[in-house]
Amino acid sequence: MKTKIIFLSIAIILFFSTICSASYEGDNLEIYAHEMIKGDLIFTIGDSRYSGEIPSGSTYDVNFDASLPDGASVKSARLYTYWIWSHSGNEGVIPSLETRFQDSLLVTDREYTDRKGSGSYDYPGGTYAYDVTSIITDDGEYLATVKNTGDDKTFAINGIGLLVIYEYGEQEMEYWISEGADMIYATEDIDSNDAVTEVVFENLKSPDTVDHAILTTVIPGGNKGKNSLYFNSESWDGVYNGEPSNDLAIDIRDVKESLQSINIVKIRDDGDYMQPSNAILAVKYPSSTSSEEKTDNQMFGFELIAALGMMVMAYGYISKKR
Repeated sequence: MKTKIIFLSIAIILFFSTICSASYEGDNLEIYAHEMIKGDLIFTIGDSRYSGEIPSGSTYDVNFDASLPDGASVKSARLYTYWIWSHSGNEGVIPSLETRFQDSLLVTDREYTDRKGSGSYDYPGGTYAYDVTSIITDDGEYLATVKNTGDDKTFAINGIGLLVIYEYGEQEMEYWISEGADMIYATEDIDSNDAVTEVVFENLKSPDTVDHAILTTVIPGGNKGKNSLYFNSESWDGVYNGEPSNDLAIDIRDVKESLQSINIVKIRDDGDYMQPSNAILAVKYPSSTSSEEKTDNQMFGFELIAALGMMVMAYGYISKKR
């Protein structure tokens, strides 16, 4: 009897904890990578657009133009599929989808999903991440295709993103890549202070010596401008408004002046209904060439001052002799 009561108690706890964990309240995006390289990155959504409902057997295509500098070497590349409204009839379900890139069938590297957890239209959304490093061999045109392979299932695509990290030149770049799918929505039941997605970028090498710092945030569903972005002590309102694609907002901004050793990003919903999926921080330091030139100039200046000093001393000595 005791054993049955214990199992029943555990089941009840698990049931209610599942309900509580699924809501429009915010969570954190996961840090996928943090690294220092000599190079740069590009993020593009190609010709993405909101798909509308994709019936069983139908496909959705996005074309990309990955323009890399001559001599650049691809270090890593990731493809992101941002999906939403997955259901079978009136029941929310995980989609059955097949993703190809340059006709190569991909296997998901990471899968992130979220859902409201209760009430009507409890349909999940998600971000699927794929490693396509071996396929991006050079700059050029690439094609991504998503197919609905589920019987009696349907879903929609907000868009597809391509992130390429490449090595090039001498300037050091420290970067963080965060990933996820955090469905947030400020409603009568969810206060906007709770509908917040957070990202923490830790261990910044040297905030005082940074040349440039660019924050890129990717927000499927951010199309009404009812939202705010925070970076440490700075804040901006109405950031995500369906640009550059309907229902897929991307914001790129300079955050150099607000950098700290630990940097906190917050994305707040004020009635928009969004699914923050990526935040990427790229920090660039002075190149080694610039440092060497600076050192050489400093040495030249020191030598010039020393030479002038010696000339003054010699002139004084000659004057005394006279």
